[in-house]
Amino acid sequence: METTLALSQVIEMGGKRSLRRDVGQWRRQTIERDYELARLDALSAAASRYLEVAQTQRLLVFARQVVDFTSTAENVAQRRFNAGSASRAELSRARTDLMQARLAVSNLTVRQANTKRRLASLWGETSVDFTGVEAELFALAPTPEFASVQFQLEQAPQLQQYITLERLRQAELDLAIARGRQDIEVGAGFRRVEDTGDTGVVFSFSMPLGVSNRNQGNITAARENLTKLDLEEKATRVKVFTELRNAFAWLDQARERVTLLREQILPESHQALALIQEGYGDGRFSYLELVEARRQLLSFETEAIVAATDFHQTLITLETLTGQPLTAERRLLYPTGTVSNFGSDLRLPTLDGIKVKGSLSPQDESQ
Repeated sequence: METTLALSQVIEMGGKRSLRRDVGQWRRQTIERDYELARLDALSAAASRYLEVAQTQRLLVFARQVVDFTSTAENVAQRRFNAGSASRAELSRARTDLMQARLAVSNLTVRQANTKRRLASLWGETSVDFTGVEAELFALAPTPEFASVQFQLEQAPQLQQYITLERLRQAELDLAIARGRQDIEVGAGFRRVEDTGDTGVVFSFSMPLGVSNRNQGNITAARENLTKLDLEEKATRVKVFTELRNAFAWLDQARERVTLLREQILPESHQALALIQEGYGDGRFSYLELVEARRQLLSFETEAIVAATDFHQTLITLETLTGQPLTAERRLLYPTGTVSNFGSDLRLPTLDGIKVKGSLSPQDESQ
């Protein structure tokens, strides 16, 4: 009978231990890159939802102006009807316009409450604890230089992530190749022969037989993953640079829309409405002409708000692509210059002080 006490140790060949450590480090950096992308997505979502609240807030202010205007127009139509210078159809039209304006305010009030809740949900709240947000939609910052943004895009998290993933895939390939090499096992111990009482020292050495690489499947899979990652990186790079050029095109187009609307179209429309509403009480213009002028001004003002919102939303998309801050440090993207502020003091003219004439207008007589 023999009793043996021995210890053995596997000696890994091909540097497997250091390669496993490298794989672990690159996986940790990949997680950190994923966190950075998630952080940018959260910032982008917060900025977009803040912008939604600001847009709805601005539309609601203007919608309430429309209610004031249509309410005054309804009173004027009532006085004209009582004086015999307006038809019953004109009065009914004025009343339905007032009801429609109030309905628009009701719809925008609900929409504003929804957008505020969407914003509050980002910090885990189900109820809103703020009344509104501060934002000047028509303060348009200068467009950043394309060459500067294109250079910064090379450092964008979306592209930097592929550098980390490439190193991780390469480390996994190296580890798969190393695992194809056979490990050896050495050992030493004591052995006692119970029958004779002899004690001796024993050594052992073992190595798997065969020269074929038993890890070819994993090696092939690792190489395919590396090749696939390279194709994905090229596709993502094309997509990101395409989105960059599209964002710049939309940015210029949105700025042009806001400039044209706020500097030319809206002042002309505002003046036209003021002239028509001045002549409405004198019987020189019909109610339909007044309604059409008001409708045009409302449409242009709404379009201007949407265009300004599109500008800021495109800017958010641009900054998300480059990984630049969305608010406080936004000035780092811009060349020296001033912010274009088109103001936001355009309002619907009031109908107060209109003198109702007793005579019928030419339009009323034709009707």
